[in-house]
Amino acid sequence: MEKIYEVDNMKCDGCAKNVTEKFSAVSGVEAVKVDLETKKVTVVGDVKKEALAKSLADTPYVLK
Repeated sequence: MEKIYEVDNMKCDGCAKNVTEKFSAVSGVEAVKVDLETKKVTVVGDVKKEALAKSLADTPYVLK
């Protein structure tokens, strides 16, 4: 399953890397692709939005 989410506060390649690492660590995530220009993140796998949001709890990024 593939879903696209918007993540606010991503500004650079480092931000994209951080979000990718956080999302990749969530159980059920198979792949993550960040489009920094549109602030959209494509997540492949069987995972709930709440789990992704929780993975960003200690970061400045906000899952919409």
